[in-house]
Amino acid sequence: MKILLSNDDGYNAEGLLKLALALKDRHEVHISAPAGEQSGSGHGLTFGRGLGWRRVPADELPEVDGKRIDVPCHAVYGSPADAVKFAIEHIYLGERFDLVISGVNTVLNIGSDIIYSGTFGAAEEGTILGVPSIALSTNVRKGGYDAAIDFIVRNLDEIYPLIPPLVTININVPYGAAEDIKGVAVAPLGIRRYKDWYEPHEELFRLKGYPYDCSANEEEDDCVMSDRGYITITPVKIADTDFECLEILGKKEWKA
Repeated sequence: MKILLSNDDGYNAEGLLKLALALKDRHEVHISAPAGEQSGSGHGLTFGRGLGWRRVPADELPEVDGKRIDVPCHAVYGSPADAVKFAIEHIYLGERFDLVISGVNTVLNIGSDIIYSGTFGAAEEGTILGVPSIALSTNVRKGGYDAAIDFIVRNLDEIYPLIPPLVTININVPYGAAEDIKGVAVAPLGIRRYKDWYEPHEELFRLKGYPYDCSANEEEDDCVMSDRGYITITPVKIADTDFECLEILGKKEWKA
């Protein structure tokens, strides 16, 4: 397959380059990713100002596991969604990608986190542009990237043909070590709850916080199953109209 890789951590991020290394022997891999850190940028696109980019030579990319990542790489001076859109509609205009994978992200993007996630935003942009897309995240502080990369490499041939149009597949791997993972759960999106606060930092403020553990909750959504130690797979639709509310609103007499 011809695969476009992106992320929200930047073109030189370890998780992205490790994923490229793992995929490039069996697939044609290309990278288009932000020039710098873009975590929390959601699905934003750049409007009203110029968008720059450059081809990154292989010798500029950091080595991964003692190996050089010799794949075409582009640094886009914009958001993660910019990086995917610019690659498909400009850098590779007229060519066809089979798949977009965004990641591997350094923290989980489960439940309502996808609203804020640049990792998910990059994958969702691929979906909007008609390319089957996957967002892949892990908790790198709990063992690194290996389990997430091994999972996608082992299962990619099975996942790929099951991706419907206008649906993004969101995959989260809670641990980096395979022995810590309890299994795989196909689960709906949940609502991720946090204990948050703003901490002073050099005359400004930084948002700090941590997610509440919801492993004991009765619902078996992706937040709960992830906290229980399962890899979660969640298909997320672009067109997510609430039809029950639509029907209620449609029965009202509105003042134009």
